[in-house]
Amino acid sequence: MDAIIAATCNDALKTCATTFSHSATEASTPQVRQTFMQLAQTAVYRQGELAKIMEQKGWYTPVPARQEDVQKVVSELKQLTQMPATV
Repeated sequence: MDAIIAATCNDALKTCATTFSHSATEASTPQVRQTFMQLAQTAVYRQGELAKIMEQKGWYTPVPARQEDVQKVVSELKQLTQMPATV
């Protein structure tokens, strides 16, 4: 039963992170945007902590990523953040 509750909470935290991030993009004021961004970061952090606990208890087994794949994705994301915004 604990594993089911943890999995449900894990899914809920993922949904919160996604929804808060989306809400930040829709916010009309900087203060509201910042608040949603902070909420999204908190949800991501808490989901990561819960995932660690679930993994330690054997309730969750992430698929290991190959280091070269990780490096490729990180490199591509860095390039995207360095591109000038075009409108």
